[in-house]
Amino acid sequence: MAKTRLGFDIGNSSVKIAAVAGDKVQVYEIRMPENMINDGEITMPNAFSEFLKKEMKRLKVPKGECALVLPARQVICRLVTLPKMTTEQLMLNLPYEFSEFIQGDPDRFLCDYALCENDFEESEEEGEHMTMMAAAASKERIQQYVHMFSAAGLKLRTLLPGEMSLIRLVEKYREKNPESPEEFCFINLGQDNIGITIVQKDKVRATRQIEFGCGQLDLAIADLMNTDPFLAGSYKLTNYQNVWYAPECAEIYQRIAVEILRVLHFYRFNYRDSQLAGIYLVGGGACILPLRQRLEEMLDEDVMELPLLPVEEFAPGGLEAGEAARAILALGMAAV
Repeated sequence: MAKTRLGFDIGNSSVKIAAVAGDKVQVYEIRMPENMINDGEITMPNAFSEFLKKEMKRLKVPKGECALVLPARQVICRLVTLPKMTTEQLMLNLPYEFSEFIQGDPDRFLCDYALCENDFEESEEEGEHMTMMAAAASKERIQQYVHMFSAAGLKLRTLLPGEMSLIRLVEKYREKNPESPEEFCFINLGQDNIGITIVQKDKVRATRQIEFGCGQLDLAIADLMNTDPFLAGSYKLTNYQNVWYAPECAEIYQRIAVEILRVLHFYRFNYRDSQLAGIYLVGGGACILPLRQRLEEMLDEDVMELPLLPVEEFAPGGLEAGEAARAILALGMAAV
């Protein structure tokens, strides 16, 4: 019997969990209580542990080894190319690759890496350099997550940046579909920001954060329906009283679409060899139909030839589109 592996993605409004056992997949989403998470930080660790334990029991989430996506603000992930060296030499040199980001003693940070397939220029000799996806995170922060999960009765074995979760999914997809394109564009329509990540084979080619997210819809709905933003968030999730189609929300869809198109234009200008076949919308905002429609309309009007592709093709077990979109990072963490 296949062992169960759990992938966790802690967002600013909910926790997504993917439980994978062989070809069997289950996805769960737990909306967080108000004020338990602020700007990606868990403000009440003990309460979070108790809440997660209670909710997993209520939802009957199976037990298994756990893997967690580190929030983007708590980890640095970048493509690094270094001269060929031993593992010991590499671990000594990696902290210096993050010197512009790391404040204080580098020993307070944990660095790790995953070697990539090298793409050598004609002027380079194969074997002289090594290319990798490298990451750095605070050791104290990692221990906090391990402790929180342990207090919830969970064994946290793996912590990775979101970029590595997407790379895992792309690698598995390309194993099954060797004729597929090498580039994949994921647009994460999150609560506080929009993340655009372009994966090429086993590395991240480009990434961009737009500091504007679907939480703006909560504020607009709160004003429209004379309620608080937290309750308005539940109205957004369920399209209560057809609120998705309010003019106030349409203005936000327009702004999100404009910002995304700016990033895509900039990417194509800088990478003239780009062969993107389309876009995968992920995150909670991917389930808001009029937002998807407005982005699709603007892509067509702009003649970018970038259709919205079915993200569920990355998910095993026949998940429906909405489940796959919301839990995509958790699914990548549960992939083995």
